[in-house]
Amino acid sequence: MKPIVLDYTQDVELFNETASAWAKKICGERRECAVKSTQLRNFYEKVLELYEKSEKEDFSEVLPFVKMLNSKVSYALSRKHVTNEFEQFINQCVAQVETKEQLKVFKLFFEAVVGFYKGK
Repeated sequence: MKPIVLDYTQDVELFNETASAWAKKICGERRECAVKSTQLRNFYEKVLELYEKSEKEDFSEVLPFVKMLNSKVSYALSRKHVTNEFEQFINQCVAQVETKEQLKVFKLFFEAVVGFYKGK
């Protein structure tokens, strides 16, 4: 699978086909998804919270907490709450967030992934 590019002008299918493909990849091949939808939503809620905070505060105050998502997903992986694919998803997205606008695109992409996700 090609790397995530958080730029909907470069990837016009970012919120559609790309999000759908990542939802399937995160879920895995088993009958029941490997990552519970509550875990996915918990991480999405954190991204949403950071985005809302960035609307009120200077982005330089929020960015370190965006980067901290990497440690949170690593911890969740060590506890077997998420998969390597989900960690890869978070890591790729977080690596591209350097501005408020990039955080907004990450939030929208994550929202699309959650929409396509079929986890139980």
